[in-house]
Amino acid sequence: MRVWISDGDRHKNVESGYGQNSVAIIAGLRERGHEVRFEAFPEADVCLFVCPPYSIRQIPIRPAVAYSVHELETLPPEKANWPEILNRLDLLLTATEWNRRNWQKLGVTIPIEVVPEGVDTDVYFPVTGRVCTFLCVHSNVGGGSSRERWRDTVQAYLESFDQRDRVRLVIKTWDWRPEQWERELGKLLSEVGIGSSEGPAIEVISNRLAGDEMRGLYHGAWLFLKNAEREGWSLPCTEAIACGRPIAATRIEPLLSILPSDTTWFDVGDVNALGTILRREYERFQASDEASTRYSARAMGRNSAVVLERLVQQGVWLSGWSESPIQAGGDHERG
Repeated sequence: MRVWISDGDRHKNVESGYGQNSVAIIAGLRERGHEVRFEAFPEADVCLFVCPPYSIRQIPIRPAVAYSVHELETLPPEKANWPEILNRLDLLLTATEWNRRNWQKLGVTIPIEVVPEGVDTDVYFPVTGRVCTFLCVHSNVGGGSSRERWRDTVQAYLESFDQRDRVRLVIKTWDWRPEQWERELGKLLSEVGIGSSEGPAIEVISNRLAGDEMRGLYHGAWLFLKNAEREGWSLPCTEAIACGRPIAATRIEPLLSILPSDTTWFDVGDVNALGTILRREYERFQASDEASTRYSARAMGRNSAVVLERLVQQGVWLSGWSESPIQAGGDHERG
């Protein structure tokens, strides 16, 4: 499909709403293999205006479509001719059901499709990111310990996920024994029946981190895990609380006394219970991530492209059209 985009160069000004919308639609069209140009050309299959109606001066080809919104339920005098302009098109794309109803109430009679506006979710995303990160602080990783149960943590994680899941286990450690860690990890992978290339992502951080670096780890974590069979206090738990992170911890004192009421508890050595907690948290993460990407620029571009494809494939345009100039209402606002 060959598309003429008429947006008054708004795609070069992404500080504006129409500029961002134009960029998203252009990207969606190109992603689906369509040709996009920014001037009229006789081979075009469809013309798309991404602008307020006052910018639509001529409709030189058909079908012609506009993406446009309006923030009021009435039209001020300088915008009174907007429905007349839009009704010369074949289709109107707008951002919300409210906009659709509003356009219809204002007198727009051509078909209207709702395509929600979107933002670049590669730039705008939650502090916890797009990967579900489980963070724990274990000393002596790779070695034996009478207190830290890092093996249980890793086993529960390996049994719960594989490389297809968007998860990551981050272990902050000291007294690092990398050779022993590699051997023990290999044993755990063998015990759960997966190869080293099939397991979910694990990152071990052994170097000393400054306070702001540790804060970054906490802020990026979806869940902080405290897996110990005894404890005198817990500085990492206290840091996680200060950073507003939810915690899953073993049901021991003094953790029962100091951790928040919304802490998720599991018994010492209960690998199955910990695995259940991890899987449930991943489901919660996925639901949150889906909500945060609901209005994405990529979805907007893809949905706009699909609507245009359907219109072109139908081959029957529902409205009249005119090569004559459309009389605009004057020097309108640019919002």
